[in-house]
This record gives sequence, structure tokens and C-alpha cells, in this order.
Amino acid sequence: MAVDLGKPPRILVVHGVQTGSNASIQLAQQVQALIDPVLAASHIREDYQVLQYLYEDTNDAHPTVQLAKQLASAIAKGRPLRRRALTMTVDLIGDVVIAAGQGSTAATIRAGLRQKILDSHQQGHRVLLLAHSLGSFYALQVLNEMLAEPGLFAGEDRRLWPVQGLVTLGSPLGLALTLGPWQIFPKIELNPVPAAHERLPWHNFYSRHDPIVSGRVFGNKVQVAGTEGPVELRYRQGCDAKGWLLHGHYVHTGQRWLLAHTAYWQDPSLAMRLVAMLWG
Repeated sequence: MAVDLGKPPRILVVHGVQTGSNASIQLAQQVQALIDPVLAASHIREDYQVLQYLYEDTNDAHPTVQLAKQLASAIAKGRPLRRRALTMTVDLIGDVVIAAGQGSTAATIRAGLRQKILDSHQQGHRVLLLAHSLGSFYALQVLNEMLAEPGLFAGEDRRLWPVQGLVTLGSPLGLALTLGPWQIFPKIELNPVPAAHERLPWHNFYSRHDPIVSGRVFGNKVQVAGTEGPVELRYRQGCDAKGWLLHGHYVHTGQRWLLAHTAYWQDPSLAMRLVAMLWG
């Protein structure tokens, strides 16, 4: 189905490692607050929508996470601050373990994201995927799986494609880490874009002080040449030949350690890239 260029495009935001519940995630508002000033400064009067794909409640419902939280509460009984710290730690680690395990919960999360994309496409909207942190792992997996489905990306008419591009922020996709028997973020073998001339853009934003990008707990700087960060170095080979246009962008947020990991939502260069991808 071709998208309707008269309908507002949609930016679908996929969150990363998270505490709390779905109701506490407000990334759509942050994205709008970032984009609107750039549109105004560029004198662009176009409508758009920002949607969130939320999976934190799905993670929290996992039996292992539930049990671990109960154990944390029991260990810290009578010590509310310690209890809060332990349960938050379990919440964060649980998100990563679920993604690394690639079990039924991770499959449910991927299936939900795929359906969210297709719902917007079937309604006639252009879709741009914007994924932060762990969300970039799910987003790349789903987009890559969709490329292998007959008919979804076939042909040179981009209006028929269910996704117009991928933007990742603070992504751990450049890391080769293991957790017990699992490789946490195994390299995803990219499927080719089934078009002779059109290309699928992937823009990856990273801070050199972001510990999720570097894998260094205290945020020691990533050493890069030009704009090639860990994700670009890991995925560059063969990427162009398969029809993926991978661009690395390192951002200067002025933040370090975990603050650098959340500072992307205030970076104007991200907004300018999103505007260019949708209306440039």
C-alpha cells in the first residue's frame, strides 16, 4: 500500500532500558519539544505525529523479573531507600536480560513493534523509526526481519515502504558483550534492501562519553576516527552493498557518564536530522 503524502508523517519512538511503567515514559513530548523550534526556524509548516512504542510493562510482567523484585524487597525489608535501589537495579538489568535471552517475551516485544509499524503504514502514514539505547536493538531486529518479508520493501517507490528510515541514539549495537551463555548484543546480519537503486537510511547518534556506547562504566571517551563510532565500525562492512546507508553522528552534549546517555533528547542536531529525513 502506498502512503498518503497528504497525511502527517509519524515518528515512532522506541524507548530503551527503563524503570517504572509505560505510563511514566514521556519521550513523545520530548521529541516534539525538540523538533518544533527547528520547524519554526526553517519556516516549515508541516504537521507530524510522534508515537511511542512501549514495552516496559511487558518486561516487568516477566516471571523472573517479578521474582527478583520480590527477593530484592525481602532483602531490603525495613530499609526503603535500599529497597528502592535494589528493585530499580533489578528492573534495569531485567530489561537487558530479556533482550539478550531472545525468548518469548523478546519475541512478543518485536511482534508488537512490527504491528505498530504496519498499523501506521496501513493507515497511509510515512513512518520513521527513532530508537534509544536498548530500543535500537529491537528496532534494528524488527526492521531487518521486515526487509526479508516478501513485498514489504520491494521496488523503487519508497511510498510503498512501511519504514522510511531508522535513527538510533546511544545504541549498544557496537558492543560485543557476553552475559553467561548469551552474547548480549550479537551482530545482526543485515538483510539486503530489495530495490536496485533506492537506499534505506540509518543515522546513528552517539556521545563519546556515553557508557552504553563505549561499554565503559565510567564513560571514558570512545576513540573514533572521523564519525565512525562503535556501531559504524561493527556494521560498516557490507552495509552499503546491501542498500543500507549508515551514517554516524557524534554529538557534543557536554554531559558525561549516564547523563550523556540521556542527553540526546536535548540535542538540536538530532532534530535537524529528523526534519531533513521527513521534509528535506
